[in-house]
Amino acid sequence: MSRNRLFRRLLFTNIMIIVLTMAILSVLFYIMFENYYFRDKEKIMVEEGKQINTILNDYLIGDIDIDRLNQNLNVVDRLINASIWVVSTDGHIYIQSRDFEKNWTGVTLSRDDIRNILKGETIVRRGYFGGRFTQPVLTVGLPLVLGGKIQGAIFMHSPIVEMQKTLMDIFFIMLLAISISIFIAFILISYTSKRISNPLKEMSIATEKMAKGDFSTKINVVDDDEIGDLAKSFNAMSSELGRMDNARREFVANVSHELRSPLSTIQGYIDGVVDGTIPMEKSKFYLEIAQKETRRMSRLISELLDITKMESGAFPLNLVEFDINELIRLTIIKMESRINEKDLMVKVDFESDKDIVEADKDKIEQVLTNLIDNAIKFSNPGGYIHISTEKSKEKIYVKVHNKGKTIPKGEIDHIWDRFYKVDKSRSGSPGVGLGLYIVRSIINLHNEDIWVTSSDEEGTTFTFTLKLKKVKQ
Repeated sequence: MSRNRLFRRLLFTNIMIIVLTMAILSVLFYIMFENYYFRDKEKIMVEEGKQINTILNDYLIGDIDIDRLNQNLNVVDRLINASIWVVSTDGHIYIQSRDFEKNWTGVTLSRDDIRNILKGETIVRRGYFGGRFTQPVLTVGLPLVLGGKIQGAIFMHSPIVEMQKTLMDIFFIMLLAISISIFIAFILISYTSKRISNPLKEMSIATEKMAKGDFSTKINVVDDDEIGDLAKSFNAMSSELGRMDNARREFVANVSHELRSPLSTIQGYIDGVVDGTIPMEKSKFYLEIAQKETRRMSRLISELLDITKMESGAFPLNLVEFDINELIRLTIIKMESRINEKDLMVKVDFESDKDIVEADKDKIEQVLTNLIDNAIKFSNPGGYIHISTEKSKEKIYVKVHNKGKTIPKGEIDHIWDRFYKVDKSRSGSPGVGLGLYIVRSIINLHNEDIWVTSSDEEGTTFTFTLKLKKVKQ
């Protein structure tokens, strides 16, 4: 039940918004329609009052008789649903179209009731007309003009209860329409809320599984909207975390192997020297092997420490000015023995004899060592390595190229990742996959770029940039 809280909240909130909106609109429409209805009724009653005045004029000049007069008054009465009074100037009611509550013929109205009308004004009132009616009425009074002079007043009283009944019928229709709308809205909002809450609920369940190490759960992407984009991002994150977790496991396994193998070798050779298994004349040879393995372990540990410093932000740069071409030459010389072991030819092309850059010399040497080491490792025996520099504007482009085993397209985007190791079939050794991650991190710390291209036809080329230092003339 707790996992449906978002759905219930969305449903309740949207329904409440619709209900409140409909309620406010209903009240506003009712008030607006009531005012419109009464204004329209008042206008009709005034127009019909003028018609009554005309009928009375016709009666006065003898165009119609008393029966025709009463007949016409009754027609107007039914048309506007109002009791019609014809009142003399002294307030005496001498004509009534119908008995509304009682017969008012012969009753005299007060002077206040007709004073304004005798001045030529038209009055409109709502209420009980001075307490004369037991139910509220809409009263319209206007001057009775006969022979061009005001000779009395015409009153029309329409029961408000009848008008309110009509308004209530309209209001009931509005409520019915609102109820149907809310019902339809409930279905649509329920459906929409589920479309929103279900993926989030799936993400919540998947997150719990991910917290336990299960990265295989994927969210079903249904809609192409923000929720769909979130689900796609979640799936991408899950896949990436799964890949990183696998890489981490492989990394731990590789590091354990890389440390255990030299330790076993070192221990075996030292034990052999100590217990006399290895003759003294051969002890130097085996101790040199142990020394080599110790240095390999030291390099691995240094790489791990470098990664720790980079991730903690404690990897400061010591920027100095130096000749990048000279640094490339020295790095190649240091790796001469490995180059000769594979019988490789190294070709060097510098655009200028001397190119001064501003960077951390030791870290750039680490970059070059790693890239050249990779070029040696993946070159075919008897092949060649091509190292070159090119200048463009304020940048120098350093390229390390080799022909041999290339990087599969599916792995190019991942070779820079932490804990990622290129397929073992390419490298021929387990490795730990830290070198290129460190290389890219160093270049990024310099706010420069590094990239790689690799194909069977062209070979593999790593390119990185450095900032050139302007030489004063």
